[in-house]
Amino acid sequence: MEEMLNDKSKHQERIQQKENKIKKQVKLSKAFHIPYKEPHKLLKRSVLSCGNPKCISCANPRKVFKEKTIQEQKFEQTEKWKEDV
Repeated sequence: MEEMLNDKSKHQERIQQKENKIKKQVKLSKAFHIPYKEPHKLLKRSVLSCGNPKCISCANPRKVFKEKTIQEQKFEQTEKWKEDV
């Protein structure tokens, strides 16, 4: 019986997390005056993202600016530290 209650609470928690994420995205869209038609789609996609891979703000910096991502830059920096030691 206790396992069943635990499973239900986990399920309820996941549903609550999804609803909270949608509410945050709706709040952002209202703050920036961005129209939205189907709020349930905001679970998978950000309101501020246009979804166009060629858009400068939405695209991968490696492809648009021929730069390395922040994660790659951090990795290279730590590699230099290891070489100095």
